[in-house]
Amino acid sequence: MPLFGSRKNLPKPLCDEHGPCKALAGISVFEVRDRLRLLVTPTRGLGPDPMARQIDDELSVVLCVNGGKRGGTTEALSIAEHAADQWSVSRAELWERAFANLATEQLNRQSFNATNGDVLYAVNGTGVWPGAAQALRLENALGGVELPHGALVTLPTSNAFCAAPIRSSSSLNAIRFMIDLSKQLQANDPAPLTSSIFWYRDGWLENLNVGDNGMMRPSARFRELANRLPAT
Repeated sequence: MPLFGSRKNLPKPLCDEHGPCKALAGISVFEVRDRLRLLVTPTRGLGPDPMARQIDDELSVVLCVNGGKRGGTTEALSIAEHAADQWSVSRAELWERAFANLATEQLNRQSFNATNGDVLYAVNGTGVWPGAAQALRLENALGGVELPHGALVTLPTSNAFCAAPIRSSSSLNAIRFMIDLSKQLQANDPAPLTSSIFWYRDGWLENLNVGDNGMMRPSARFRELANRLPAT
């Protein structure tokens, strides 16, 4: 699974350079298993040595611990590579547990039927943890929807995503509508996430490089899929 793949070697800072390390040191292995989470966040805001997987040049998925409420909001304690050994748990298990724990979060899911038979979903988190990372478990987040061809996905804010399962070539017409919907969802958000359109497939997100005009520069893998899709 791409989420648990290899990472780049980054310089290792001292723990006193990394704020969350002190807080993480006080969390036992028994606690941390249930508090591990994934967070989709801008890559530019990450410090050195993060346990993170890049989605594209703009966004990364970060391994975090739910630090509980602080100042009225939930604190996300990002785990640095140099701090991960303190629980004597393999890195793969940390990632897998964080992924599994997303299933415990509460979601609000709305669906909209298109005239061509497709369905567009708008999903946001209603619990304590931001909901955008739920797009990494899209089949479950959409209520058990099968996605043999994947789905078009937007991540307008840290707490929301939109998804349109790909059923046929006509499903790709949802791109323009999804761009407009994402802009609406971002309008009142103080820190919007991204306006990009992604292809969800096999548990990961691939940027389709869609411009404001709706034209895209996708990968060869996506073009191959698009060429195999039925017309309607």
